[in-house]
Order: sequence, then C-alpha cells, then structure tokens
Amino acid sequence: MNDKKVKIVIAEDNKELCDIMQTVLNSEGYKTFCVHDGFSLLAFLKENQDMDVVILDLMMPGKNGISIFETIRSISPASRIVIYTGYTNYKHSVFGRKADAFIDKADGAEKLLATLKSFFD
Repeated sequence: MNDKKVKIVIAEDNKELCDIMQTVLNSEGYKTFCVHDGFSLLAFLKENQDMDVVILDLMMPGKNGISIFETIRSISPASRIVIYTGYTNYKHSVFGRKADAFIDKADGAEKLLATLKSFFD
C-alpha cells in the first residue's frame, strides 16, 4: 500500500460488528468510518466523496444497501463498493455483478482483507 491511507466507510447496522471491522481494518493501516443505515451512508458520502471503499451491508433499517446502490455510485463514482452481507442469494444479482466485490460475512475478515489488499497493492 502506498503512503496515503486508504479511506473506507463501513455501512453496517450491527454496531458491534462495525466496531470489530474498524479495529481489524485500522490495525492494517486503513482509515475507517462507520455508519449504521443507508440514510447515514448517503449523507456521509455527500460530505466525504473521496472515500476509496464503501463496505456495504445489503440489509439495514431505513434505506438498505440495495435501494441506495446506484446512488452510491453517482455520489462517489471513484469509490469501490464491496458488498459484505450474509444474504448470499444476492451474489449473482445485478448488485453482486455491479459491485467491485461480493463477500459473504461467513467468510470472515480474512477474505475482506485479501480483497482490499488486491485493490491497492
């Protein structure tokens, strides 16, 4: 990874999981932010359009990841979108194909870290 810290926003309604993900990613040198629903993610991205990666849970309260996917692309077109979900039936959906990566939560942090490293190494 270069000297510029990669900036990642995690959209995850499970606050404990979000905290764990932040701890793991921060320890790997990433700069992370957490939001807990789709409305918060869109507001965050409008103020921070320079995010390198959006880690997106598909099922969240209010606006879920599915309903805001295209809006994320329009607000922050340079951001890579990693769908990180337990709903694997979406893997071959239009969202799964349009995302830069689709990771099953059951695959754990190792797969997420490997995916992020593949983007920036």
